[in-house]
Parts: sequence; C-alpha cells; structure tokens
Amino acid sequence: MILKKLCVYSFTDEELLNEYTFNENGVNIILGEKKDDADEANGVGKTTAIECISFLLGEAINEFYTKNEIIISKKIFITLSIDYKGEIVHLGRYFGNPEKGYFLPGGNISFKLEEWEELEDVEYKGKIQEIMFKNEYNDMKFTSVREYIIRDEQNGFIKNSLGIVNRGVAQINKILAFLCNVPYNAESEIKKLTKEINKLLADKDAITGSIGKTLAQLNSLKNKISSQITKIEKDINAINIAKQYNVKIKEYNNQKIELNNIQQRLFKLQHIKTQYQNNIENLKKKSQDIKELDDLEEFYNQLIGWFPKDIKENYDQITHFYDFMVENRGSFYHSKIIGIENEVEKLQAEKNKLEKALKTDYKILNQTNLIEDINAIIGDREELNTQLAEVNIQIGNHEKVNTLKRDIATLKGQRLTLTQQKMDEFNSHESYIEKLESKFHELSQIAYDILGSFNIEFETDISDKKDSTTGRIKIKCTLPDDRSHGINYMKINLFDLTWFLTSLENAYGHQLELLIHDGSYSKPNPTVKAKILKYVNTSLVEIGKGQYFVTLNKDELLAIDIDEFKKQGLVTVLLERTHDNKKRFFGFKLYE
Repeated sequence: MILKKLCVYSFTDEELLNEYTFNENGVNIILGEKKDDADEANGVGKTTAIECISFLLGEAINEFYTKNEIIISKKIFITLSIDYKGEIVHLGRYFGNPEKGYFLPGGNISFKLEEWEELEDVEYKGKIQEIMFKNEYNDMKFTSVREYIIRDEQNGFIKNSLGIVNRGVAQINKILAFLCNVPYNAESEIKKLTKEINKLLADKDAITGSIGKTLAQLNSLKNKISSQITKIEKDINAINIAKQYNVKIKEYNNQKIELNNIQQRLFKLQHIKTQYQNNIENLKKKSQDIKELDDLEEFYNQLIGWFPKDIKENYDQITHFYDFMVENRGSFYHSKIIGIENEVEKLQAEKNKLEKALKTDYKILNQTNLIEDINAIIGDREELNTQLAEVNIQIGNHEKVNTLKRDIATLKGQRLTLTQQKMDEFNSHESYIEKLESKFHELSQIAYDILGSFNIEFETDISDKKDSTTGRIKIKCTLPDDRSHGINYMKINLFDLTWFLTSLENAYGHQLELLIHDGSYSKPNPTVKAKILKYVNTSLVEIGKGQYFVTLNKDELLAIDIDEFKKQGLVTVLLERTHDNKKRFFGFKLYE
C-alpha cells in the first residue's frame, strides 16, 4: 500500500481547501515553517496531518475534531488516495459522521458523498485490515499494530520501553515480535495450557482437602461395613414369615427396599448440600480475610509515605475477584442447595409414607413369629448403608484426584512439547534476527558513531504461575546514555527503522511499507536527525518501496539540511502561519 494524496474538502464551501501529494517511495517530511525567527512553528497542523492519516486508517476520530464548531460548520471531509495492488482507491472520513468510514474504488476522486460506499465502523476497519495485511495475518489486528506504525511523541516514546503507554506488557511484546517478523503467539498459546493446568490444580486441592483418610483405610472400612450389612441381611432373611399373609409379606419387603433406597438418596443429598455450604463459607472467609487488610494502605502511608500503585492494583484485583466469587459462585451454590432441599422434602414425604405403611404391616405380621426387634435391625442396616455411602464417596474422591493428577501431567507434557516447538520455531529465525541486529548497529553508528545493543530472546522458564511469561519474545535495545530524552527518542526511532528497513530489504515477513513518527525528532541533535533521514531515504529508494513520514519544525534541523531536503523534494507538506491561514493543515484556523 502506498499513500499518494491527502485532501481536505468542505461540503459547506463546496471547495477543496488543501491537498498534499506524497513521495511514493522514500522520506516524507511534514515541516512546520516560520516566516521569521520570532514566528512560531507549532500549532500549524503537523500532528493534525498525522492524526488525519490515522483516522483514515481506521482510528476513532478524536472528540476534539467532532466537537470543533468550525470543523462541523464547514462540514469537513478528508480523503486519502492510496495505491493498493496497483490500483488507485480512496479512503474517506467525514467529521460530521465519525462512526462511518467511506470507500471509493477507481482512479478519479469525487467529493460527492453519495458516490462513496458508506461503511459501518467495523466494516471500515475490516477494509483497512485487508489493505494493510492482505488477509495474511488473521491472528493480528491492524488496529493493535497501528499505534506502533504511527507513533506519536506523547504515547509512543517512553523511557525504558519500546511499547506504547498504558498497554499490557504481554500485548506489547507480542506486537514488537510481530513487527520484527519473529514468532509472536508462543506466549498466548502456552498460557492457555497453563490456565487449564491451574484450574485442574485448584480442583485437585479442593477435593484433597475434603478427604480425611487414605485410600487403603477407606477400602478396609468399606469391607468391614459391607460384612456387617451382609450379616444383618442374613438375619432379616432368616425370619420365618413364609406362611403369614403372603401378599402383605411381598408388599412389606418391597417397601423396605424402597425405604432403604430413599434413605441412601437422602444421605447423599445431605452430603452434597454440606459440601456446597462449606464452599460458600470458604468463599466468604477468604473474602473477609482480604477485607481485613483494609488498613494496608494506611500501613504503607505510615511506613514509606505512599501506597505503591502495583500493590494497590493487586489488592483491588484480589478483592474484586473474591467479591465476584462470593456473589456469583455463592449464588450458584445457593441455587443448588435450594434444589437439594426441595428434593429432600419430597423424599422425606415418601419416606414418612413408607414408614407409616411398614408400621401398619408390622402390626399385622407381628402376630406371627416375626422377631420383636425387626425395626431395630432395619435401622441398624440403614445406618450401616449410610456409612457405606459416605465411604464410597470418599473413595470416589480419591479416584477423581488420581484422574486430575493424570490430566495435569498430560497438560504439563503438552506444554513442555509446545514450548520446545515454539523455541525451535524461534531459533529458525536466527539468521533474520542477526540481520535485525546488524541493521540496528548500522543505524546507531550512523547516528552517534557508536555500536548500540539489540537483543531478542525467547523466555523458556516454565512455571505454573498465572503471570508466567513462558514463550514471551523479549526485545531490548540500548544506546549509551539513553537516559537522555534525545537519545531515548532516537533509540525508539532506530528500533522502528530497524524492523521497517530489514523487512523491506529482505522481502521478508509482513513487509509493511509505511512508518510514521510524529514529534520523535524534536529532542535529538539536529545533525543526528539529518544523517538518519538521508540514510533512510537512500535506503528506501534503493529498495524501491516504503514510505517514512516524520514531523519536524524548521528550527529542529540545520538550515543547510532543510534546503537540501527541499531540493530533493522530501518536504512534501509545508505548513506555516499566514494571515489567511490557508497554509495551515485544514486551510483555516481551528480556533478563534
């Protein structure tokens, strides 16, 4: 994709207010000019130009523009003409309808909005995704990468990081790895397995905590109870009632069986209900334990005078987590308990009915030679069956733990295999990584006549911790004395130019053809900037593709270098303050 022309049109005035044609290959300087040394080059629209390009490439339009009365009154429509697969197409955004994007195929541009295809925000971003990535990177969104390709001084140039401010570390490393054309999904794929492992470990620990005896002890107890039940069954079967009321005898036995089954069911339900109640109490206790740390902030304030942000965030996250668990899992367990209580009520009613019937039948059968304590024997059997059911549940829990252990071992094996595969995949890019290192060294020598450091490493430390970084691609660049703002800014410039030029020179990987730096040359030394810009322009021209946009003020370069860049046609957007304001980016002043 090549940026060809950026236009500013007013539907109100029915006028093309400004248009800017870009170099299709090489450096494009957006320069803030001055009429004289006392004039101001800031505020003429350099950053606005970059933001408009970003809007046209899918970024949400900032409220500063959508609520600007002058922009709204003039009904400003911006367009970007691009070369996509050898054909000219046009992208458009209308500040009066910021939720939409506009697309116009064909070489000729039109400023009649009805001739453009109106796209919803998601559709428009999908179109930009297709244009930028050619549908080759379905697992990487251009919306995430855009702020690295279009870096601005405020968010993209921070100390001790190559990333963007307020972005997660894992996401930053993933995108930096993508830009450097090395495997970038290893950490997220490995983390999925680690998450599954942690879930099974938690389940195993919960079940293990409810088991009171070893498996051998439980099996021994099971055999003992079973023997006692067998003896009682023999005693019951030995009672001579064959000659007495045959119909009642059959009914009596069936009712005993049914009563026994109900009793076992009641016990199991009560056991499950107790477990749910214990789970609720454990959640409440852990939540209460966390809340008892409310004086943690006061402790740190007294100790060191301030409350560390990372500890506060961890404390807030833990508190929120357990509050969430009490509310959601607690509700789940309560609903289960209610269901159990309803079922118990029904079973108890059936039990009472059976016991009443058995009592009546017993009075009839007791007129024969039934043993007097038949009910006592049945009661003993029921008690033993209850104990046996509890033992079987505990044995089942042992079996669940063993199953969980096998599943955990399997997942850990899969994680180890996946880590090795991802590391092998990373190592297969060794020669390309050496080219990246070489390019950074070359750029740092051109800029400062020193050898900078560029390192890419694959994190191999395997851990079950939730914040494990196994598989993370760690990229680090350093320049001597990069604590200096100017050198730190240039370090990030050089990193971006390293992945940008290396990909294009070697026709490797994503081969992104666009890189934009807004404000990043404000701090470095003027001579350093000029040397880098000359080198980049020469390199891109030799490669035959690639566009590098930078914003500069006139006083940020030496006059001799500005003159040379103008002669070479590298200054493609020249903005300055004039009485009629037409040389500002929009062609008018944004404020009175």
